[in-house]
Amino acid sequence: RFVFHPFTALKEHENHGPPVVMASGKGVYLRDTAGREYIDAMAGLWCVNVGYAREEIANAMQQQAMTLPYCHSFTSMSSDTPAYLAERLIGISPVPMSKVFFGNSGSDANDTQVKLVWYYNNARGMPHTKKIFARRRGYHGVRVMAGGMTGLPGVHAGFDLALPFVKHTMAPHRLWEGHGLSDAEFVDKLIADLEELIAK
Repeated sequence: RFVFHPFTALKEHENHGPPVVMASGKGVYLRDTAGREYIDAMAGLWCVNVGYAREEIANAMQQQAMTLPYCHSFTSMSSDTPAYLAERLIGISPVPMSKVFFGNSGSDANDTQVKLVWYYNNARGMPHTKKIFARRRGYHGVRVMAGGMTGLPGVHAGFDLALPFVKHTMAPHRLWEGHGLSDAEFVDKLIADLEELIAK
């Protein structure tokens, strides 16, 4: 009655409620309020990739919550735990990097990437370099920018997305886009489609 559910047939939900209510999780399993067990093959929409009820993670979360549960990083404000984590991530990164920017979701991460690219081009004196290319049928999130990059018509419908500077190119799914083509032929088709979009 009180939670707004995304990606949901809202009238159906309002009339009948959720078909499943999850109550607990352990490892890769979820258990609903009726006691049925499920394998969470999608890892909670890609957010629980180490599994549920990990005692060492819960203990670390409790310790941090009791020490400093939140600290913003605006205007050079800092705290130690994110700094140590960033250093560790840089150390294990497979490509050279110098900074880590923490976000709270895939939508947030993708919106931030777009803002960084736009800011970089503004700083270089190229304010009109604002085109974003994304793949049809790709999923990038549901915020305004990430939702626009998402190449799924259902994410765009009703939200005036994608914004005019987001351009979509063919999905790299040979089953649908290149049935009967060899790998090399399909790659050529993807390249031609992208080059045509750039030329436009």
